[in-house]
Amino acid sequence: MPCFLAEWCRTGMTDHAVSGFAHLLESMAAELSAETTPIRLLVTLSVPSDDALYGVFEAETSESVLRTCTRAGALPHRLTPQVTTWIAENA
Repeated sequence: MPCFLAEWCRTGMTDHAVSGFAHLLESMAAELSAETTPIRLLVTLSVPSDDALYGVFEAETSESVLRTCTRAGALPHRLTPQVTTWIAENA
């Protein structure tokens, strides 16, 4: 299934806020998956020095990602298609 990279510009994101946002995105993705099309949040990355937050989603379409983010109340500033992810086995 294709992957998409969502990017949000957020200032002052604490670990607690990032965790809460990631859980909200997961919930909204699960809700949308149950209703229509499969979508899954694979990982979130916070880069406080750049005021940036990233999320990698696995979904059939970019529209599914945008619907999930809309339900979470946070449209991404940028959504990049055709992202390849690799996480080390021992991570």
